[in-house]
Amino acid sequence: MSHAVVVGAGPAGAVAAAVLARAGMPVVLAGREDRGPEYDVLLSGPARDILRSIGVATDDWPLRPVTIAFDAGTSHAVPEAGYAVVDSRVLRETLREHAVRCGADYRPTVPDAPHVVLAGGAGHIAGTGVSCARRFTGPAAGDRVVLRLLAPPADDPRGRPRCAWLAPVPGGCTIGASALDAVPAGELMAEAVEALAELDPRVRDCVPDGPMASGTLSCGFGPGSAAGPGGLRVGDAAGLVNPFTGEGLSGAVQSGRLAARAILSARDDPVAARREYERSLAAAFVGYFETSRHAARRYHLTWRVLAAGAGSEHSFHVKGRRAIVLPEGVSALAGAEPLELPAATRARVLPFLAACDEVCLSAVRGDWPFLARMFTVDRTEKLLLRPAIGFFAALAAGRDGPARGDASVAAAIELATLGTLAFVGPAATPREVRGVDWESATTVLAGDYLLGQASRLIAEAAPGLAWSFSDWLGELTSLRATVVTTGAGAEAVFASLFEFPLRIGAALGGADAEAFRTCGATLGRLFLRVEDVLALRGDRTRLDTTLPDLLEGRISALPELLALPGLTAGALPPHALRVAVAAAREAYAEFEQDGDRLLDPFARGLLGALGAWVAAPVRPPAGPA
Repeated sequence: MSHAVVVGAGPAGAVAAAVLARAGMPVVLAGREDRGPEYDVLLSGPARDILRSIGVATDDWPLRPVTIAFDAGTSHAVPEAGYAVVDSRVLRETLREHAVRCGADYRPTVPDAPHVVLAGGAGHIAGTGVSCARRFTGPAAGDRVVLRLLAPPADDPRGRPRCAWLAPVPGGCTIGASALDAVPAGELMAEAVEALAELDPRVRDCVPDGPMASGTLSCGFGPGSAAGPGGLRVGDAAGLVNPFTGEGLSGAVQSGRLAARAILSARDDPVAARREYERSLAAAFVGYFETSRHAARRYHLTWRVLAAGAGSEHSFHVKGRRAIVLPEGVSALAGAEPLELPAATRARVLPFLAACDEVCLSAVRGDWPFLARMFTVDRTEKLLLRPAIGFFAALAAGRDGPARGDASVAAAIELATLGTLAFVGPAATPREVRGVDWESATTVLAGDYLLGQASRLIAEAAPGLAWSFSDWLGELTSLRATVVTTGAGAEAVFASLFEFPLRIGAALGGADAEAFRTCGATLGRLFLRVEDVLALRGDRTRLDTTLPDLLEGRISALPELLALPGLTAGALPPHALRVAVAAAREAYAEFEQDGDRLLDPFARGLLGALGAWVAAPVRPPAGPA
């Protein structure tokens, strides 16, 4: 029987050993006790979910809410995101003991085996930075985990980003820090304390409690180098450390599970297991972790973009912060219940959506790898509204399945939609600064890049649609200019965003394009009206914006519905919510009528599910049977 050895009994190694042992494969977990300084680590929600899925009891590690901050004036609470604060030694021992209970043989020596998982820490690859953590006693530090991002100076092209974090614990807190350059750990910790004290001056009164833990930090990840003939490298050994925050536990847990699954998929073929591990790593981590070269060069641009939008609640910047900084990414933090579809419909849609994601990834990963993070989360686990679903529904109304190039057309529409969102909202006021005014430039850079990539995809995959696509982008620009000028007409922008995917999908499939255009336009108006209702109620919107931002950015139907073009959040009439709810329900009724006119039952059912998902916050509760 084939067997495996895992070298290194930290979190990544213990997870790999547990998954292998649970599947019945003989596995040795080789490692020794770690007697270094005690400190706390941050266990993300996704990592905690993976541990629970392999049988680890995690109820004693509750998630704490998260705040991302760039300075005292730019703190952002992140709904639905969370970290558990866990004693590092307790975590290691818990995971190692769980692997042994699952059947792994824990020993200090390393035997020969056809399958090898290398989980021995960052010593396997060149270090690119430093991380440290220390416990402190002192004033209560609240109940939130704080990530304080320290962007390099705007006029220093060689500056490296750093991150400080604070985790509340009984009697005080744990403070940690990471840097992508070689800096003494003591100096880095002092900088972290001062940076966090800018957010909460009480931090200066905290007193060190025990020695500081420090180590080498490497984000030099590359799927090829992590799956070599010597074994499958996981966690720190693969360079899977977030270059923005220094957090590596999420990558450790996920890569440990991926390595074990790759081995189980090819028990008798280590070479095939390496290929599968490389493939799964590339799919899971592209854009989030790149090579050291990208960390030094392209991620520097990413930090400029992050810092430029630090004070913004604009949808594009909010989603960007989550996609880049947090392990959850965008999909898991989308502020809505997942879209429920019948099993047969889901099985038919998911392969097409996966193909769209692959095209999107290939379009952006080379130049702006951090944008690829928008498309790397496992969106099949939490299916939400996206343009490609409507496109597929209309396409399927005219033929049985997609043809060559259809996924590229849908991907172009999704990239263009994301690029359009970058321009939705008020423009940043230009400032006179030394170097580049990143605050003004960032949305132009991101938006233009996405729109340019979308146009390139259309030109390559469906040149016959180039004029229609160009006309659509021109129409969006004209409609948006009208809204900015008059303060009304935002519904027309969203009607255009939603109708185009359906119209083009129907045209390519040979269905009634006008019927789908009408249905999509109504869905867009419904979406915006429901956004207003959610914002008025103080709930999370699907665009990740608040009521003041909706009104300031003029992406609200309220000014038109209430005949108040200059409406602000502080001047809302008392009947605004009632009007918004009535308007949203009216739009949903109109959408249902438009949907009933569609002849194809599959398209009618899929679009009906989309409409019901959008309208869920305003639909009256079902009465008794």
